[in-house]
Amino acid sequence: MTVIYIDRVFALNALADYLLLLAAERLAGVPLRRKRLALCAALGGAYAVAVFLPGCGILAHPVCKIASGTGLALLAFWQQPRRLKLTALFLLLSGALAGLILAVGLACGSPGQFAGMLYRARISWPVFIGSAAVFYGLVQLLFRRGLRHGGGEIMDITVTIGGRKQAVRALYDTGNTLCDPANGEAVLVLEQETLYALLPEEVSDILRQHLSPEEKMVHLHRICMGGGFSLLPFRSVGVPAGLMLAYRSESITVNGMDHRRALLALSEGPLSDGGAYHALWGGEEGRAYGKDLARRPAVDQGMDQAV
Repeated sequence: MTVIYIDRVFALNALADYLLLLAAERLAGVPLRRKRLALCAALGGAYAVAVFLPGCGILAHPVCKIASGTGLALLAFWQQPRRLKLTALFLLLSGALAGLILAVGLACGSPGQFAGMLYRARISWPVFIGSAAVFYGLVQLLFRRGLRHGGGEIMDITVTIGGRKQAVRALYDTGNTLCDPANGEAVLVLEQETLYALLPEEVSDILRQHLSPEEKMVHLHRICMGGGFSLLPFRSVGVPAGLMLAYRSESITVNGMDHRRALLALSEGPLSDGGAYHALWGGEEGRAYGKDLARRPAVDQGMDQAV
């Protein structure tokens, strides 16, 4: 007689689903929605429990498993602009995890028995937690290496508005080709919350609202604070055409060079996972900065040899 521990089946599958969903978002470099992922992972755990309930054997069929996994991923990534690609990535990661389980089983000499024990959650919890930690560590490593934009250097940029200044950390991103339609100059993309301290409180309150850029413009003009704001057209992966709220700064300073009346494209969400940077810059100074960093090892080596 085979004994099934329902609580272990739920916990194991829910945790595995959460790690896989989180890994997909991390590898894709999209904003993390942990609460939504946790809820969907719990649904995945409930599905795993339902497989063992009387009269629910059909749920164990491979077609049902693939359909449920796809539906689970689509539900988890529904608010993401690239949900189909994220779903495909989730399925690929799930397949990779299944292959890893079979590999461990082969190493143990009994792949079928090992997979069956894992499926029924009859495993050592310290072993599982340790394996999960290693898996998450590998995901972190892949995330940090795989999501580097072209260039990848962090820069310090100073934004000046109304005589007040705010320092921000920016990523030099060669993929950021957003330009000011008025003069063709580079546009600094930054998280809008970095400007709250530089703008009037009533303007910051409008920016905090969950409204479209067009609706925010209407509210700004209603309070006669729309001066300096505009709508900037853009395109990105998953968004063939869109608008961003933009603000005309007094100046921005990049590597000692001032850009008078530079345009700031305001992002409602975070631009980096973990807060390593809060802006994206693709101007010429960024390119020069990247080239300078690329030459730096050779220069340092020459100085060491001279000494």
